[in-house]
Amino acid sequence: MDDLPDGWTATEVKQDFTITLFLFSWALLPVGFMLMLAFTTRYETYRLSLAAVALLLLVLAFSVGAGQRRSSFREPRTQLALGSLVSTALSLGVLWALDMEAWWWVTYGLLFGSVATMYVSLNHLSSCNAPVLQTPWPVKTPLPLGALDGWVIQEGKWTNGRMAMFTFDDGSLCTMFGSVEGDATYLCLEPLAPVSSMPDISKWGVDFDAFRAASSLSLSEE
Repeated sequence: MDDLPDGWTATEVKQDFTITLFLFSWALLPVGFMLMLAFTTRYETYRLSLAAVALLLLVLAFSVGAGQRRSSFREPRTQLALGSLVSTALSLGVLWALDMEAWWWVTYGLLFGSVATMYVSLNHLSSCNAPVLQTPWPVKTPLPLGALDGWVIQEGKWTNGRMAMFTFDDGSLCTMFGSVEGDATYLCLEPLAPVSSMPDISKWGVDFDAFRAASSLSLSEE
């Protein structure tokens, strides 16, 4: 990123979707068999069992992918994929519990839809390569809350975890969190967006000068 605020540095976001892609590809194998069973009357007794295997693999791939990024489950595409997977699981449970195997097509339709929504969600998350901004931050220094405009504050002081959330004009998310590297503590801003679509730093809803002043004052006192 160009024109970084004084006192802040950019670090590459840590994510690797190789395992996610591997798990997703394996999940598509039983989904392919499901497509075959959907157009034939053979092996009807295995329809729901095959759907259960496919669902478990999809959930595993989804959790591995979405779990790599902070606040990914607050992203609309991810929420849609999660809702689709939950609906599939509920329909599968109802069909099994009430012995309604004749309605197998409901679960199949929801599961096929889950594949599509998962692809869109994970593809977006993997493209979110905007760097993380960080600055040294003393643990006992409270956040200058007046320097945050439009942020949803969860913690008013430094904590090793999520502290606040911000939504850009295009709907992308940014998470403020605390991190520890060795003996040093940092305040970090992690945008969940591609670097190509990141807005100008002036549109982040942060008065970076106020943050630099608060951090510098505390560090000088120490």
